[in-house]
Amino acid sequence: MIAWSAVASVVGLAGTAALVARLKSRWPAWGPERYWVLGLAALLPAWLMAFLAPIGPPGGEGPNKPLFIITSALPLLGIIVTDALLRHWRAEGRAPGPIACWFLGIAAILPGWGITLITLALKKNS
Repeated sequence: MIAWSAVASVVGLAGTAALVARLKSRWPAWGPERYWVLGLAALLPAWLMAFLAPIGPPGGEGPNKPLFIITSALPLLGIIVTDALLRHWRAEGRAPGPIACWFLGIAAILPGWGITLITLALKKNS
């Protein structure tokens, strides 16, 4: 599942990067939040694939609950923090550009996805 998650991340990053490049030239007045959401969408499928991988069939061994909670809470915390940063910068009148907002969205999901992949790798080795 780690390999499929990595493939989904490459496809998501490439696809949303191309979309950001196209949209910033076509609609330059778009708000930074839209590019931030595209950054979230870049890694969200990859994180979801890795997050749901440890869930076995019904009646089987379930995931490790503390790690399951941490790997689900990290992306949510990243979304809350980066959204607050973006709102703060926008209120000050210094909102970052489209590419920076896209990277900010990626940065929201990246820690949770990374910890989820590490958890999967450790579970696979044990």
